[in-house]
Amino acid sequence: MTERVSAGRRLAVQALLRQEQDGYSNLVLDGVLRQSDAPAREKAFAGAVFYGVIERLYTLDWMLSRCLRQPLEKLDAPVRAVLRAGLYQAVYLDSVPDAAAVNESVQLVRALRKSSAAGLVNAVLRRACTLRPDSSRFADPVQRLSVCCSVSPAVAAAFYEWYGPDAQKVLDGFFEKPQLALRANTLQNTPQQLCEQLESEGWQASPGPLEGSVIAAGSGAIVHTRAFAEGRFHVQGLASQLACLNLAPRPGETVLDVCAAPGGKSATLAQLMGNEGRLFCGDGAKNRVKLIDETLRRLGVTIAQTRWQDASRPVEEWNGADRILCDVPCSGLGILAKKPDIRSKTLEGLGELCALQAAILDTCAEYLKPGGRLVYSTCTLNPDENRRQVERFLAAHPDFRPAEPAVVLPGSIQTGCMVELRPDLTGTDGFFVATMERL
Repeated sequence: MTERVSAGRRLAVQALLRQEQDGYSNLVLDGVLRQSDAPAREKAFAGAVFYGVIERLYTLDWMLSRCLRQPLEKLDAPVRAVLRAGLYQAVYLDSVPDAAAVNESVQLVRALRKSSAAGLVNAVLRRACTLRPDSSRFADPVQRLSVCCSVSPAVAAAFYEWYGPDAQKVLDGFFEKPQLALRANTLQNTPQQLCEQLESEGWQASPGPLEGSVIAAGSGAIVHTRAFAEGRFHVQGLASQLACLNLAPRPGETVLDVCAAPGGKSATLAQLMGNEGRLFCGDGAKNRVKLIDETLRRLGVTIAQTRWQDASRPVEEWNGADRILCDVPCSGLGILAKKPDIRSKTLEGLGELCALQAAILDTCAEYLKPGGRLVYSTCTLNPDENRRQVERFLAAHPDFRPAEPAVVLPGSIQTGCMVELRPDLTGTDGFFVATMERL
């Protein structure tokens, strides 16, 4: 007789099995949940366990490996997924007692027709629950970072190179999710008016630390609110808003957003322009241009022209710009909190990525008018993509100079025209913003 198994746990394991086939975590989970008629509460639990396992994968695998006689990767995939999900619940979910996590995992592995592994699951989880990597010895600081902060050895080595003894503090900062930040659509309402609207819909909301920003909290998805449908705001992290505020476009100007999808920064720029002037929005991914159009349409932006455009290749129509935002493709090593898949990166191809960033900057330099402003931004903490890119650009373009940032968030690390946001210091995504002007 098959014992009853929690629908949420079963869904989480199903998603983890699909995730092993190299899918994007958000798409994998959405696909699994769409096919299920489980109650919303069970789906929410499945999501928490699924993303929790991805976030803590390297820590969980280290704990499990110390309790197994064979390599973890040699286990059947369903057994491996059940072990990871069960251990995550026992160690990281206060709402799930250790005994319940173990017993439910044993039932689940039986339900998945792996009854022969039930004893192993029971014994391994009971022992693994007692292990804590923080008090263990490691071969070197990089291995400690990889296990304790749950990142790939390559990511751990990179952060240790960049931050040395502070690397663990920086990486631990990614375990804290940034507050939900919104950008009030100032073409329609003020931040205070938006707060009042959201509060009437059951959300907590207050004006944020940046002009036009709002910090919100509540249950459910804020994109399902009436305020969102009416175009009163868009969801945008404080770090991204900071890049737009430092560009400081004015009404009537010609402004470029050269890597614009999905359109959030373009929307903020249009609002800062009072919906007056010309805003050119391009993106190198053809299928993402429609996302820019949808965002701007919902928010009532009428000054934008969107196009499929490789930002590293020149386009004559963009010449003579007053302001240019280069929020370039990057390694994403500042957004581990919102995209836990990045924790497993190998960092292969960084050289090609840096070359692309440099090409985009060099191309955009030709568009800018004398006296115009260019903001370069990334969502990574990699100095090769950040500080060294700016230093290279300024050395190659003597007609450009560093410019003092117009806005800096508390806790930011400022070096001249460059601002770095670290999650452990600012409570935001890891981010980089550099402001430059053409002479």
